[in-house]
Amino acid sequence: MIEKIKNLFKKEETFSCIVFDGQKMKYLDLTQKQIDEINSDKKEFEGWSAYKKDEC
Repeated sequence: MIEKIKNLFKKEETFSCIVFDGQKMKYLDLTQKQIDEINSDKKEFEGWSAYKKDEC
């Protein structure tokens, strides 16, 4: 139980990213998990790309 509570307060590392949805480019701070979700082939993010700022 205590471990679950501790996990709620853990801060995930975020990265400065460029997200392109096919029409607009946005600059966001995202976690690696969010970047992976956008770059996967899900219907929700179809046609989207996310790049870490230092990878561009």
